[in-house]
This record gives sequence, C-alpha cells and structure tokens, in this order.
Amino acid sequence: MNVSLLPLPPAEAGAGFDQVVARFPARESDVESPFAFCDLGKEAAVVEELLLRAGAGELAGLAACGGALLGDDGAGTACTLLSVDEVTRVHAFLTTTGTGLTVHLTDVLSATVRGDVPYGYADDLTELVGELRGLFEAAARDGFCVVYLHEG
Repeated sequence: MNVSLLPLPPAEAGAGFDQVVARFPARESDVESPFAFCDLGKEAAVVEELLLRAGAGELAGLAACGGALLGDDGAGTACTLLSVDEVTRVHAFLTTTGTGLTVHLTDVLSATVRGDVPYGYADDLTELVGELRGLFEAAARDGFCVVYLHEG
C-alpha cells in the first residue's frame, strides 16, 4: 500500500473525501502548492516500526498511517486524517527523538527486509524520516491537519 501525506488547513481537510483526494495529484505532479508533501510509499510500515522502537507508542501508527477515516472509494483508495491536536502530539514526539529514530534502523531492517538490504535503502529511509519530521514541523507551526492518502 502506498501512503502519502499532505498538511491542509482544517477547513480544507474537512471539505470531504473527494476534495481532499483531489489535492494529492496536484502535489504529486509538482504543481505549485503552499503545502508540504511527503510520500512514504510502501515504506510506511517500516517507518511505523522505527517509531515504535523509538518509543512512540500509539503515535507511531498516527504518524505513519493517519487517524480517523475521512473516506474510502471502495476501489483501493482511502483517506485518513490527523486533527490539529494529533499533529501537535506527533510533532512533539518527532522533535524530542532527534536522531533516535534511526538508531534502530539496522534492527528494523533486519526484521523487515528479506535477504540483503538494498544499497542506499537505509539512507533513503533516513531521508524519508527527515521529510516526515519536516512535514509535521510545518503542519504544527501553521496549525494544520495532516491527511493521508492510502492507495493500493
């Protein structure tokens, strides 16, 4: 399953499933937007495991997969939402862990990747965690919600 995140003002996040989902393709095609974007892709589960190992508890699932279901088209696309309060909590955790997320990278990869870890994969995950941290920093600063698009 591919997972993408996009911070939106609460009014836009509450506009409904179709309007929120429509915001994602514009972002993915590099159309100018004032909002950050993070594509966890298929690595959402690995990121969640890194967060769990760093002590995030329930925040791990919120950060990697979202919260309340905003909608589902019944054909493989769903959208979840984190409230402004949940965004603030996730941001606070990500800020306090610093590099603590990547300390467990070797253990997580050995438990989740079969065979040899592809060259550069650990670096890509470290960069992805940095993008996630940056997205939550911007969303918390601006008082935004975070919406998640689940495809596949």
